[in-house]
Amino acid sequence: TAVTNADIIGGIDVATGAYEGLELLDQVFPLFRLVPGIVLAPGWSDDPEVAAVMVAKSGNINGHFRCIALTDVPTSEAGKYTDVPSWKETNAYTSSRQVVCWPKVTLSDDIFHLSTQLVGVICRTDAENDDIPYTSPSNKTLQANGAVLADGAEVILGPDQAAYLNGQGVITALNFVGGWKAWGNRTGAYPAVTDPKDAFLPIRRMFDWISNTLVLKFWEKVDYPVSRRLIDTVVDSANIWLNGLAARGFILGGRVEFIEDENPETDLMDGIIRFHVYVTPPSPAREIAFVVE
Repeated sequence: TAVTNADIIGGIDVATGAYEGLELLDQVFPLFRLVPGIVLAPGWSDDPEVAAVMVAKSGNINGHFRCIALTDVPTSEAGKYTDVPSWKETNAYTSSRQVVCWPKVTLSDDIFHLSTQLVGVICRTDAENDDIPYTSPSNKTLQANGAVLADGAEVILGPDQAAYLNGQGVITALNFVGGWKAWGNRTGAYPAVTDPKDAFLPIRRMFDWISNTLVLKFWEKVDYPVSRRLIDTVVDSANIWLNGLAARGFILGGRVEFIEDENPETDLMDGIIRFHVYVTPPSPAREIAFVVE
């Protein structure tokens, strides 16, 4: 109870220069050589001010890395599933880097924010796929046996209601075939944004993962002499890596090109090289239909 949203948001202490709260994301990689993949603040991410900072920080870590933020809709303010889209829009939970969760879930007598359970599902799913985030956490088992509001009132959703929430960019919990599952593939940007790389959670995460990995792979090439040999080395090495991902089914295809029009001589003379990455991760099969004749 002594913690406030200001503690979570944090900042940089003017007197000491110390990083606090979400500003500490910028210290994760320098200290531990780990790139943050998910920003999580269960119990606080249903505060629009905290959520806005989570999203902002997830889009720019150390000036080079990007990830997603898992946020919750407060069930005390959105008590019915039909209330959730309006709350989401009013409070700007609409970023392509944002996952919006509703309601809460229970396991025995314990109540969890859905974002707490969802991050476990995401990490377990990634671990089962060589830590490559190409598979959606949707339709994966939650460690839960019920869905509730903040006051403990039971929430019962059928596939139609869950699909309605998914269609509004909200991930929920569904007890249908196979028990309690996380349900939904969309980021908070949907339905206003329909571009797959921004609207589908696994595709958004794959774009970030590929971008982050390229930074890590080629950081050692920074400050090499600008030459055709350097350019060819980066292009060839990156394409070999992408071809390997495609062969294993993690992407449908990808390539890296050095495009002359994107690299004016003035930039090359100033030591700036741009590479264009084309990549297509697989979309989740969010709807499977059988036509029986």
